[in-house]
Order: sequence, then C-alpha cells, then structure tokens
Amino acid sequence: MIDLPTKTNLRATTKLACEIANTNPDRFNEAIHAGFYPCAPKTTPGKARSFSVDDIVALRQYQGEMDRGMSAAAAGAKACKILDFMQVYPDAPRVFIVATSFGSMDRLLPEFDVTQGFIMINDKQQIDVIGCEVINLDWHRVRIVHYITEADSNRVVGD
Repeated sequence: MIDLPTKTNLRATTKLACEIANTNPDRFNEAIHAGFYPCAPKTTPGKARSFSVDDIVALRQYQGEMDRGMSAAAAGAKACKILDFMQVYPDAPRVFIVATSFGSMDRLLPEFDVTQGFIMINDKQQIDVIGCEVINLDWHRVRIVHYITEADSNRVVGD
C-alpha cells in the first residue's frame, strides 16, 4: 500500500475550499455571518480567509450533513466539533462519533470498539451506546491535499 500525504503547508482560498467541499461560497458566507459556522478561519476586512486541510475536512462534513437534510446550525455545530477534535488529535486517522443514551452529548473519540455496548465515564459508571458514526479523516485529507496541490501547480502567476 502506498502512503499518500495527508498534510501540506499549502492553504486554500475560500473559493477553492468551497469547490473542494462542493459548497456554495455565498451560502457558506451567509452561514458564517448568521453564526451557524463559528469555526471558519478568521479573517480581517480586506483579507481573504485561508483554509488548512483540516478546515476543509470540517467544511466537507458540514456540506455533507446539509446534503443529508441537517439544518445549517446543527451541521455547523457538528463540523466545528470535528474540527476541534482534529486540533486535539492532529494525527488521528479517523474519528468515532459515539451517540449515547445520555442525550445530546455525542462523544468524539480517536479509538472505539464499535462492538462495545457502553462507555465507561468513570471507574463505576457507564453509559449505553446507541450508535456510532466513523469518519475516515485520512481519506478526506489525502483527497484535499491532492486538490490543493493540483490547484497550486496549475496556478498562473498573478492569480
């Protein structure tokens, strides 16, 4: 198996990031201004946003959830949790989003045995697992690095 790069120092503009994530840039900017996507890369007036690979992974997750019918607010909250996870676990190849019987608090974990029916929350207490979503972060990262690298190699001076 060939190891493909999952990281690059190259960054993407909003236009390229939205193209990679199949997101309408105008709708994305509206979501940012409405507060639905609070983890968007910061910018200042007159300066473009600059997206890292992990920023685009989160944007792809946001758009995917929207495509599956989730509201912009809920999709943005989930994407931002995933981005936070990637900042805490930068080398995690995947994230396990474990839904528990405890309610609205899903747990994002770098490893999880999907056959396990509970999560221990301390030495004596456990919470039942009611579902688990696995996102292959490295699969997304490899593709994003490819897109960014291709865009950079095809750039015309002055773009």
